[in-house]
Amino acid sequence: MRKPIVDGIFYPADKKALADQVKELLNGIQTEAGKADAILVPHAGYNYTGALAAAGFKSAMGRDIRTAVVLSPITRDAQDGLFLCDYDAFQTPLGDIKVDQELCKELLGYKGRFAVNNFPFLEEHSIEVQLPFIQHLWPESTLVPIHMGRQNSGTVKQLTKALKGVFADKMESTLFVISANTSPYLMRSLAQEYADSFLALATGGGSEAILAELQKRKPLPNGTGCAAAVMGMAGNKPAVTVLGTADSGGEKIVCYASLAINF
Repeated sequence: MRKPIVDGIFYPADKKALADQVKELLNGIQTEAGKADAILVPHAGYNYTGALAAAGFKSAMGRDIRTAVVLSPITRDAQDGLFLCDYDAFQTPLGDIKVDQELCKELLGYKGRFAVNNFPFLEEHSIEVQLPFIQHLWPESTLVPIHMGRQNSGTVKQLTKALKGVFADKMESTLFVISANTSPYLMRSLAQEYADSFLALATGGGSEAILAELQKRKPLPNGTGCAAAVMGMAGNKPAVTVLGTADSGGEKIVCYASLAINF
């Protein structure tokens, strides 16, 4: 069991309080439930970016999801590779969400950069913070959690290939959740440059454009690789809708966005 590490910090530790907050955030979004194939949402505290997270999840709320594939960069001390875990489940105050180890084994079969390593999951909150929304909206769904280490074109291409191979016949019941902020913690002008560059690539160029920039070693937020891998699953450039943006405030900031992606 992977126990929660940011309950009471990034979201309420009390079951009822957490359920109420998730409901309130979703109800506060004045749009109809959509059918996005994938979403990108921040991994900050709900009091800061809960509305952006809710906008992303509501854009997929009209679907019947049985599997949530949550992909996130390793935000510190990243190594090369794609990391899976051998946990049976992840726990939040709302209960347990089962890890689909059969699907994880299929991904692991692609070898190369894939490895089972629980260590990246121990201190990372970026997958955990998305789980209460998934548990609330699709309580019977299972989880496939993936952490990406250093982002480079080879790792992105292998992840895209594996995702296509494993989920090609399961797309109708699978939601891909990219847990990523759109800039590191930097001075405002530089953080905004990171965010603007990423959003321009995501909405205008798609996976191939992002890969080209990664190969040039251009400065991009560390969730870019996860986004490029998921977007690369589309036969053509996917339709990407920016649902909202925000930042943490102050002279030094982190930038956030919520995106809906349709293949």
